[in-house]
Amino acid sequence: MGIRGQEQQVGDERLEAATGRSRAAWYTLLDDAGAREWDHARIARWLGGEHDVDAWWAQSVTVGYEQARGLRLPGQSSLGHFEAGVTRTLHATAEQVWPYLGEEDLRSDWLDVDWPLVGATEPRSLRLRGDDGSRVSVLLQAVPPGRDGRAKVRVAVQHTRLPGADAVAETKEFWRACLDRLAAAVGSGS
Repeated sequence: MGIRGQEQQVGDERLEAATGRSRAAWYTLLDDAGAREWDHARIARWLGGEHDVDAWWAQSVTVGYEQARGLRLPGQSSLGHFEAGVTRTLHATAEQVWPYLGEEDLRSDWLDVDWPLVGATEPRSLRLRGDDGSRVSVLLQAVPPGRDGRAKVRVAVQHTRLPGADAVAETKEFWRACLDRLAAAVGSGS
């Protein structure tokens, strides 16, 4: 599975419905304003300030523009680093999942690597440092219960400062496998 660009992740119809302009219209407007010479933050601020684009959509248009104009590659942050993100929703509460993040022995059962803990905020987030200097944030966020009334929590992993574009797809696969093991551990209560 390759890295999907912003245009593949957010359809043009959805973008136009949310922002009032098509992707092509935004890109032309940005080109005419001289945005090829601007940094990421300036483009997003301009979209919000000059055109009243919601912050989330301003980020989406900005990333798409930067990728379309060759200013950044898919999976690359505005600072030039590469990053990978993966999420998984579990039928549990953050408090039920937290021990599998916060306790080293339980974490090693599903994570399969022994990276140094940089910080933790119980029961919401965990930060790790990879052997290669990369950084990992694991966030827990409650999700409204489904029709069955069962509690749900979203586990979001953001792995930043990856060594290059070729590491993004492999890193996503690594985290998908880890979250599968976490889901099994939480589900079994072991």
